[in-house]
Amino acid sequence: MAHKYCFEALDRSLRDILKDKYEDSINKPFGGLTVVCGGDFRQILPVIPKSTKADIIDASLNSSYLWPSFQVYELTQNMRLFNPNMSSTEAAKIASFDEWLLQIGNGSLYDDKEKELIRLPADLCITSYEDPMKSIIQAIYSTFLQSYSDPTYFKERAILTPTNDMVHELNEMIMDIIPAEARTYLSSDGICKASFKTDQNDLLYPTEFLNNLKFSGVPNHNIQLKVGAPIMLLRNLNQGDGLCNGTRLIVTNLGKWSIRADIISGKNIGTNVTIPRIIMSPNESRWPFKLNRRQLPVTTCFAMTINKSQGQSLKHVGLFLHKQLFTHGQAYVAMSRVTTREGLTIINADDEVEDKTLIKNIVYREIFQTILPSTQSSVQP
Repeated sequence: MAHKYCFEALDRSLRDILKDKYEDSINKPFGGLTVVCGGDFRQILPVIPKSTKADIIDASLNSSYLWPSFQVYELTQNMRLFNPNMSSTEAAKIASFDEWLLQIGNGSLYDDKEKELIRLPADLCITSYEDPMKSIIQAIYSTFLQSYSDPTYFKERAILTPTNDMVHELNEMIMDIIPAEARTYLSSDGICKASFKTDQNDLLYPTEFLNNLKFSGVPNHNIQLKVGAPIMLLRNLNQGDGLCNGTRLIVTNLGKWSIRADIISGKNIGTNVTIPRIIMSPNESRWPFKLNRRQLPVTTCFAMTINKSQGQSLKHVGLFLHKQLFTHGQAYVAMSRVTTREGLTIINADDEVEDKTLIKNIVYREIFQTILPSTQSSVQP
């Protein structure tokens, strides 16, 4: 979900742009233009590093001065689960699963007094295993060697997990299974000249040090790819051609400086595109400089973070919890990616939890209290 400041910046810009053409636009939200927004407050709220619960709620759109001017419409049909050809028995099962997901999203389904833990149905969980990572891979990619050359195989499935570190471990493990030669792409890293604070940056931060830095939303220094592997874009390259942040593709050719891939998600499925190296910088960094990394803007996506899965529809989802969920909406997002209940498999591999059918479900219930705006509130920038 976008930060409320994004909407407020757009509001002020439109008021300023339209004020010369329409006198009263300066007093109207978005300059008098109609703005349509879509979203779900049960899903993950704005991501703010090192923030508190209050900070996150305050950053949400319904905490903005603009919110009272919105007219709220609620959807009544879960289109991801909807199938017009299903029987009445199947429809009843889907309705029950849909209601269960809504209870998780609303924070109204808990199995402890502290209202933190939910008990998962036993048939959705794998609780007996020797190696949890191998077990979740086997559950979701059971026919991997027979089907990896079929693009639709990867289009329909993914493993979801809370952290980037576990995503990288799972992706490396699955990549090794593909019987093809890997090609390694190394980034060119440097410090943005505009962020220089000393003439000794080359001594303080040598290239080897920069190569080892890892950031969310920025590819690592070392990327290994194989033909047939699924990848995900990490930057918007060409929205008209469907090359947007989060687009999933299948690698078809590994060049020296670029790669070619087929799109397997969105409206441009089947289109073969070229992905070049570009310069990227992390949005947030704890270092006193801005890193410039020239690398392919992709990451392998046999597995992906729960946050990154928002907007995806998948037939088979494996939720792998090596640690408990840590922010609002993660459980709801992860479990609501599937198109059928039978497509969801969960492994709770957290060593600190004895009962593997219990997982943490964090819901900031305060966010729902102001969804329906007061029509009497005024809108002032």
